[in-house]
Amino acid sequence: MKRVIACIDSSPCINALADAAAWIAKQTGRELVLLQVLDYYPASYHLGEISGVIGFESNAMLLKELAELEQKQSEIALDYSNNLLQHISERILAEHGIQTTHIQEKGDFLEQSFQILEPDDIALIGLLGERSAEKNKPIGTNVENFIRGANCTVMTVGEQFKPPTRFIFAYEYSPTCIKMMRRIAESDLLRLLQCHLLYIGDHAEILTEPLQYLTQAGLDVVPQYRYGDVAENILTYQQEMGIQLIVLGAFSHSKIHQFFLGSIATTIFRNSKVPLLVAK
Repeated sequence: MKRVIACIDSSPCINALADAAAWIAKQTGRELVLLQVLDYYPASYHLGEISGVIGFESNAMLLKELAELEQKQSEIALDYSNNLLQHISERILAEHGIQTTHIQEKGDFLEQSFQILEPDDIALIGLLGERSAEKNKPIGTNVENFIRGANCTVMTVGEQFKPPTRFIFAYEYSPTCIKMMRRIAESDLLRLLQCHLLYIGDHAEILTEPLQYLTQAGLDVVPQYRYGDVAENILTYQQEMGIQLIVLGAFSHSKIHQFFLGSIATTIFRNSKVPLLVAK
């Protein structure tokens, strides 16, 4: 069974993330999985920094105390994880009528999540992590690295979520974008929404083929042409039209390719008020 994987932590995005995951599960009939990775550092992690300046006996005593402290840390972290998962599960069941399953892991978030994700999954991650909850703080590297490294479609969610009825597909003529167009046509989620096919550049005729392809696949497609800066046009069009979802892919050799390389990604992440879906 295909899955929706919601990456859960204690960030301000957690309720919106839960609502988005439940919406996808309800729309597509996917299993809803809550993933929680405990990435705390045990007390002994810092022992190497001081072991060279204390004596052997002191070191041995410290190790014993740290072992006891680590056991307590582990118990507290597990209790925290269980309570968090239970709270979100109960909220999803009460508000959306959906049962969830849980996956708990310890270690590095990216490493553990990449081992769990499968190509057919849709993974959701909050734009603000639990350590970057301050307003206007730059998006951490975890989100971008998660998008880069995940082998499946990823949706980013901010502090608010409204179920989309339309999405923007920013298109360019490239093998990767053509592949993404086919993925959209086959998507159990995106096929249900109106597609605003947006091209930014000087060759409007480029949209002829994707417009025909997506329309024949049964999607409701609205073609649009813009000129100028890619990120600015995507964000402006979204705001003008009140569209609730932006769909992007791993573009190739063009200005849109910069999405995964720096400036466009930063602009989109920091300024988008709606979820982003990165199709793989």
